[in-house]
Amino acid sequence: MKKIIALFFFTACLTFAIPNFESLGWGFSIDAIKGFYPEVEKEFTPVSNVTKYNYYPKGTNIGKVVFYLVDNQLYKIVTVFDPTKVRSSDVEDLFKDYSEKWGEPNSTPFEENYDDFSIRGNEQTWIVGTTYVSFIGQDYFDHDNNLTDSKLMVEYGLIDPAKRKKESSLNNL
Repeated sequence: MKKIIALFFFTACLTFAIPNFESLGWGFSIDAIKGFYPEVEKEFTPVSNVTKYNYYPKGTNIGKVVFYLVDNQLYKIVTVFDPTKVRSSDVEDLFKDYSEKWGEPNSTPFEENYDDFSIRGNEQTWIVGTTYVSFIGQDYFDHDNNLTDSKLMVEYGLIDPAKRKKESSLNNL
């Protein structure tokens, strides 16, 4: 398991300068995470057993890293890239690298419509052992269909078949 996480972050570190998370493991507590990232900041979450902590790396192309803990155990990490620093060639290289290592991903396009805006994008997901790795691109459009914002994220988390098989708010953290 640790080798898979290390492989993922070694690959991503070379391409995007993602902080090195290979010392972390699923189930780590926030105290263990703070041993590596003492600057994490707690964020409010409406779900009682879910806690989010944000880390803002300096001098990188990453806007923030979000650590999700369920029942005080590390369950998922989301890296949100700074769109002003990430180039399209970076995205293409990362996607190609992941596909070469883990095969073709499961591709899921999505669209969400709200009163004043919509979100369109695509999620590419690879399953690596008990870990999923998702490469997510989101574009935000105003009510006149003008592009207003874009986000690129890499999410990885623990696959929990018991929680994935039934409808659970944990699936959409």
